[in-house]
Amino acid sequence: MQGLALGELKIDVADKGGRQVQKWTGSSNSRDPASGLRPFLELAIAEASTKGLAIELHFEDLSHFNSSTVATLLRFIEKAGQKGVKLILHYDGSQRWQAHNFEAIALLNRTGDKVEVHRVDKGEAPERVR
Repeated sequence: MQGLALGELKIDVADKGGRQVQKWTGSSNSRDPASGLRPFLELAIAEASTKGLAIELHFEDLSHFNSSTVATLLRFIEKAGQKGVKLILHYDGSQRWQAHNFEAIALLNRTGDKVEVHRVDKGEAPERVR
């Protein structure tokens, strides 16, 4: 699967050991990020479902995303759960805005063990948020 460049947002993709790894960098400021992200994320779900892969998303190097991006991510999480695709989300716990968003996503997680949210602090092992 190819990565995505959408304004200031860049997503690199690589398959690694049974996982599709996405690294999100830059920022997502678009008023309608879903128009570009939705097709990309739906393709990711389809590919992961077909190949039996988990999707691992790394947001640690993302400098900003807006509430429209959060809404798009929530719909993505819901669709992945419907397809039985496991998601593993990593965020930078030292960035307050990331902590607030991803801790809320962890609390809203209604798909059971199919979504893992991990707090990553520089120089420390990832910590799963429950």
